[in-house]
Amino acid sequence: MSHAHHASGHPTPPAAAPRNGLGLAALILGLVGALSGLVPILFWLSGTLGLIGLILGLVGRSRAKKGLANNGKTALAGVLLSLAAFALGIWGLITVVTAFGDAADEIDKELDQGAPPAVVSVR
Repeated sequence: MSHAHHASGHPTPPAAAPRNGLGLAALILGLVGALSGLVPILFWLSGTLGLIGLILGLVGRSRAKKGLANNGKTALAGVLLSLAAFALGIWGLITVVTAFGDAADEIDKELDQGAPPAVVSVR
């Protein structure tokens, strides 16, 4: 017979396939998030992908430690890239908010310089 048997005579159940999807998904999300984080206006995409990738990577890493997956290093790379993507998302948010604030200040300054002085008459 080609089936392995236990001492009790029952066939051995086939080994479960490793569940590597979460680690791989974390790696992909982290990579896309980190690349989009290089463009500050895409901070919302980078931060979101980074956060989701971080969660998936940590769960994938946990599965690898329990023996349910065999891609622990891939999950770890996903965690690290997702952390980088999240950090770049925060940097992008700060950069965009600062840029819009500076632009609003410049517009106010230009409007104040070009407008005639306000005359208030009291009667």
